Amino acid sequence: MEESEIIRSFGKVLREIREEKGITQERLANEIQSHFTHISRLENGHKQPTLTTLFKLAEILKVEPEDFIVRMKRG
Repeated sequence: MEESEIIRSFGKVLREIREEKGITQERLANEIQSHFTHISRLENGHKQPTLTTLFKLAEILKVEPEDFIVRMKRG
């Protein structure tokens, strides 16, 4: 996978998990002390998360950090 594909795939998985949990971009951003545009940029594949952000997202969404990777590999 190329870097851009990885970033887009992460964004897709983030959006899927967030929507499954019924959480808005704004609420998720507030929970990780960020702005909703940050979440939007992550979900749209325009930005990749830091490791710290990945762990914060996982905690708020009540998933394990590795769940993002597992779901990305599934396609």
